[in-house]
Amino acid sequence: MIEITIPKKTPSVNHLYGQRGFRKFIKKEGKELREYIIGLIKQQIHALTFLNCEMKLRVEVNIHENWFTQKNEVARKDIANREKFLIDSVFMALGIDDKFIFIHTMNKIQSKTEEKAIIRIEEIGEKETVILN
Repeated sequence: MIEITIPKKTPSVNHLYGQRGFRKFIKKEGKELREYIIGLIKQQIHALTFLNCEMKLRVEVNIHENWFTQKNEVARKDIANREKFLIDSVFMALGIDDKFIFIHTMNKIQSKTEEKAIIRIEEIGEKETVILN
């Protein structure tokens, strides 16, 4: 299993990409964040020999952040928009195609003091069944 911690807030994809006509592009902020994530992963992960790049994978993403407003209502924050950029950046750094993700879970973890993302990636064993709808 690989566990990667990104010790900062992951912005929404809406803030990281722009569009001119029919052409979509990554903004400077997005490029810098992707480079930061790739550099961080290269520091955290030294030997990837135990992860088979052709194996089905389970990915768990935990995003720690304050998910409530000052009135203690659930804030309008779309977790899926944050996850896409994060997974793309992590898998790019690992040199693995994200098509091998067969089980994917995301969790909002309430935290008023610390903003971070924790990504866990593991191979799916022979005994586990993957159900595709």
